[in-house]
Amino acid sequence: MFRATCPRIIVVTKTKALYRNISLLTVKYKQNENHEKNFVPVYKFPYIVPFSLINRLKVYQTVLTVTSIPGIVILNQLNYVSSGYVDFTAALGISGCLSLYSLGFLTNKFVGFIYYDEGNDVARLSYIDFWGKRKDIDVPAKDLVPISELPTTPLDGLFLTVRRFSTKDTLRLTLRYGIILDKEKIKKIL
Repeated sequence: MFRATCPRIIVVTKTKALYRNISLLTVKYKQNENHEKNFVPVYKFPYIVPFSLINRLKVYQTVLTVTSIPGIVILNQLNYVSSGYVDFTAALGISGCLSLYSLGFLTNKFVGFIYYDEGNDVARLSYIDFWGKRKDIDVPAKDLVPISELPTTPLDGLFLTVRRFSTKDTLRLTLRYGIILDKEKIKKIL
């Protein structure tokens, strides 16, 4: 009797573990549900979830590469695998890291949502950080440098730079692929 139920328990346990691991990779990037009622969405970037996923994947790829290369070298030293596997693993891991970090450079600090509180004249910028997590900052609208005052850069075709007078930190924003929800309010911000 015990032997008949044991394989089912193992399958269910493995399925739950697999589901838990997959759910760790999914990106929960919803609109700010707990924002104050005064903040009104004025801009959203519909592709922020894939951008966030790229930033998360580069971290996972780095961990996988850092752990797999020493492991395959140890297996090579124990004569379980040939040196071709070491070269292949190193080339695959390093090229994956380089490509994801290159894409991560473009997607890092990318603005996904802009909210505006007209009463306090404050903008809330929601962007993704290096780790692919959402960060919200509240900035007075007067602290944002207008787009017309920014110097032109070669990357202006891809994205615009959002700068503040108070710090040297910059964020990235695209008007080409982003959706402006309220034109009048976004003119007050940018």
